Amino acid sequence: MQTKIQDDTLTIFLEGRIDSNNSNEIEHQIITALSTNPEASNVQIDAEKLSYISSAGLRVLLKARKHLKTPLPVLNVSSEVYDIFSVTGFTELLDVHRKMREVSVEGCDVLGEGANGKVYRLTRDEMIKVFKHNVPLSAIEAEREASRKAFLLGVPCAIAFDTVRCGESYGTIYEMFNAGTVSERITADPARLPELARSSALLLKQLHEIEIPEGQMPKASDFLHSIIDSLTGDFTPDEITMMHGLYNAIPEENHFVHNDYHAKNIMESNGELMLIDLGDAGAGNPAIDLIHCYMVYKTIADEMSRKTDVMNDKANAKAGNSDDERNAFFGITLRQMREFWTIFIDTYCDGDKERVRVLEEKLAPYADFMHKTLALFHPLMPKEYRKMYVDRLRADIFPRYDELVKYTW
Repeated sequence: MQTKIQDDTLTIFLEGRIDSNNSNEIEHQIITALSTNPEASNVQIDAEKLSYISSAGLRVLLKARKHLKTPLPVLNVSSEVYDIFSVTGFTELLDVHRKMREVSVEGCDVLGEGANGKVYRLTRDEMIKVFKHNVPLSAIEAEREASRKAFLLGVPCAIAFDTVRCGESYGTIYEMFNAGTVSERITADPARLPELARSSALLLKQLHEIEIPEGQMPKASDFLHSIIDSLTGDFTPDEITMMHGLYNAIPEENHFVHNDYHAKNIMESNGELMLIDLGDAGAGNPAIDLIHCYMVYKTIADEMSRKTDVMNDKANAKAGNSDDERNAFFGITLRQMREFWTIFIDTYCDGDKERVRVLEEKLAPYADFMHKTLALFHPLMPKEYRKMYVDRLRADIFPRYDELVKYTW
């Protein structure tokens, strides 16, 4: 048995046969590996070289699972060994995955890049999203499953065919279609911005009318609360409770929520819009998407114009930043981001100016709160800026807590 730890993930490699003759020794080695690597937040079994496992070996894995607070993925399982897991019912007790096919993207054109990976043109009919090596398989499978469920519910999105290995990383293969992101379309033809802002708003309204059956998708708010839970090292327990309270004040609903709706996650294909990056989508209150949109198009754009944003690339952080400079992540200029929002929210509110005014008053502080917490959660957040964002939350948001939680959404 071999082990490897990388990016907080402990991988245990099983080889050969595990049966009653060696199961006790394997159990001892696994428990030792778990106890000597407490810093590992994720644990997975790689069974690529495992040729046979008996009931005694299966019980060893079950005991290892009980030592963990997270699921125990068993990866790269051969067809023969998978049959053993399936017949014994262990595919229901453990997160068992058949051996994936290997795919190379060498020489493939890059179609786009996001926070979690790159998208390549694989064949004429297929594209592949290759995730960064620190993205766990469980998150990749969750995104694929979310896309499948969303598609069945009528959400326009790309169909995910398969999960594969790509070097040291994983990838998801999607159908290839002649499309470009909304931000790319605006960059290519700025005159189309009003049209694309309106159609993006109409699509979101359509999505928010979709009701999710109970248990069909996770709660959209779960992702937001997980961000708060990751910040326990920056805030006191009372402050963490207060931050959870801000999101708890948004009533739970069962409408479709994308949770990352912006111009780089909306594709245009043959005149129709469709979504990508549904990993955090779920059932919830449409206010969550509107807060996120306001954060992107207003909060971040305004902050960058004031030259105080620290989460963008060096080009955006340079002194002299202007509204006509392009945002490196969202792909359009700051001026275009704000113009997009004005048209977008007016369309979403059916041209009701008073409704827009009231809604923006509610969205602004929540978007500021969301921006700061997401910035603190971001893996590229420089350590020297953490205190600044923490201090801003304490100065700008916490004093308004009683006011904010009384909002009617």
